[in-house]
Amino acid sequence: MIKRITALLLSMLCAVPVLTSCEKKDPDNPTYSVKEDSPETTEPITYVTAEKKSDNDVKAADDGPRLSINNVTAGAGETAEVTVSVENAEAKWSMCGLHITYPDELKPVFLNEAEDTIKFKKGSASDYSTAAIGMYWRDNLPAELTDNHLGSVFFTEMFNGNTGMDGDIVTLYFEIPMNAKSGTVYPIGFYVMDTDMFINNERDKAMQKYTFEHLTEGSITVK
Repeated sequence: MIKRITALLLSMLCAVPVLTSCEKKDPDNPTYSVKEDSPETTEPITYVTAEKKSDNDVKAADDGPRLSINNVTAGAGETAEVTVSVENAEAKWSMCGLHITYPDELKPVFLNEAEDTIKFKKGSASDYSTAAIGMYWRDNLPAELTDNHLGSVFFTEMFNGNTGMDGDIVTLYFEIPMNAKSGTVYPIGFYVMDTDMFINNERDKAMQKYTFEHLTEGSITVK
């Protein structure tokens, strides 16, 4: 599945004159942090944020876009709406490619499960995007995710120039198990691979590094 996601992303990249260089993540030498859930959860849940190793030789900008995932509440058996947003990015970005993680007790809502495409709704920050793709990452997940019982979806979109705006980028949908206990908190996070991006038309890696160093993760809390 990761090959299909990569192929789709590359096909989008080839549609515009601005390209970003991608390096393959070394699965034998991952660098990541593991964060525990809040004390309110009924069962231990962890999530991970990987380091984008291809930016190791880049100095982060002093300021830049800040990506965040919201905190939402939904009942057992319901569908939770999780939104990825950005601030300090008005007319400053032209493409994103983001992996979103979630505990594997949840299930993403599919647009076409056979094709691994997921349901999503673009927000106001994406009003001028020219193409967008949402995919379920089914196969060959890295150990950082499987060891922590996490699944992942991928969202990417492109713009004609730096016309990505501030606000909500995309809303994703996750089904909560019927037997989920009230008070359970499911962390929703980012997993940053070397192929991921939040970039502008000038391919400013310093801006991108700032963005991936200032991520705010979210959660779904069961009513």
